Amino acid sequence: MKTPTCLLVLLASVYADVYNPQSYTDRPCGDDLSNLWLDVIAVVDNSQGMTTDGLSSVAANIATVFSSGTRIGSSTTEPRTTRVGLITYNSVAKVNADLNTFQSIDDVYNGVFNDLSSVTDATDSYLATGLEAANQLFATQSFNTTRDHYKKVVIVYASEYKGYGELDPVRVADEMKGSGVYIVTVAYDQGGNGQLLKDLAGIATPGYSFSNTDDSDNVIGEIQGALLQANCFCPTDWDQYRVQFTDKNSYHYGLCLQYVSLQANWLSSKMACHTRWNNSYLATEFSQDKHDFILQVVKSYPEVKQPYKYNVGLSWLSSANNWVWEQPIGLEQVPLQVWSNWDKGYPKAVTTTSGVLNLQSGSVTYWENQALMTGAANYVCETYSCDTDNYCDAQLNKKH
Repeated sequence: MKTPTCLLVLLASVYADVYNPQSYTDRPCGDDLSNLWLDVIAVVDNSQGMTTDGLSSVAANIATVFSSGTRIGSSTTEPRTTRVGLITYNSVAKVNADLNTFQSIDDVYNGVFNDLSSVTDATDSYLATGLEAANQLFATQSFNTTRDHYKKVVIVYASEYKGYGELDPVRVADEMKGSGVYIVTVAYDQGGNGQLLKDLAGIATPGYSFSNTDDSDNVIGEIQGALLQANCFCPTDWDQYRVQFTDKNSYHYGLCLQYVSLQANWLSSKMACHTRWNNSYLATEFSQDKHDFILQVVKSYPEVKQPYKYNVGLSWLSSANNWVWEQPIGLEQVPLQVWSNWDKGYPKAVTTTSGVLNLQSGSVTYWENQALMTGAANYVCETYSCDTDNYCDAQLNKKH
């Protein structure tokens, strides 16, 4: 069962503001909206079905979503910027503002309130036309440009759901999501029967479908939460720690994991992890959930055979007289706390055995400790995600 998006966003906000590894919680995604770095296109239904009041509400929603200090436009000195485009649609689509038009929050305010001041005479509303226009805008102004590594988001505001064949919005939405675009939908359900919300859920990235019938502040918070989640991702070949391993759209944390199939002793594993990515380190297992997730990552590699055996970042620190977890270089190691996973008879005497690995025993994988520089096992590295607190440059497929 998924935790509601709004609750997860609230929890992330609470922890992110005070996050410290010593709190023994896994790092949440950054939640600083002023540091948001995305390319976003608002796709707005301006047919008769939306109504003028509805359009006014949409304009206020868009402006408020980005009014928390988000840097709008592009900058030669600050990469953490968000570009906002605006497309309106009815039976056809119109690009009101491309991704380079708005260069400040004032531009956004003036643009959306001017372009969304009144509905058109059109009675038909085909979302596919708006999505196609957004897809084309991303293709010409975002993909394969200097902002190719910026995540792309469409926010759809729709008053009805219509289309089939070439005008089937599901076809376009699936194509966009397949290329990595996130789709947020907001149902302006004038009929009030909830069907529009259900229909738009088939368009949206799972968990990113909302309704204007909710409290307005809550809708704004949900959209901002979706933007923060979209802006939280991992470099190529790293797995993002999330609530459900099998659901890549489930709530994700601000941590990335990488299984390394080369065998090494514990100390060599520790040193090798430092070279995998900026500030990477041997992985932590603060909880049963994290342990289980890491095991799922290991199992996902077809070449891995049982019994599973891999080093993690727990070792004995004599000066602290305690077991401690690795952290990025320069940060204090974190003492082992509530949850532990020792195999029967472990830990062994720490005078000669002080590095920890996971080793399968029967159907369960437990911790065992061994000498730092003897034995060999594969290992799992960890690093912080790319997010509003941690900008990653275009070389996402390389260490930098």
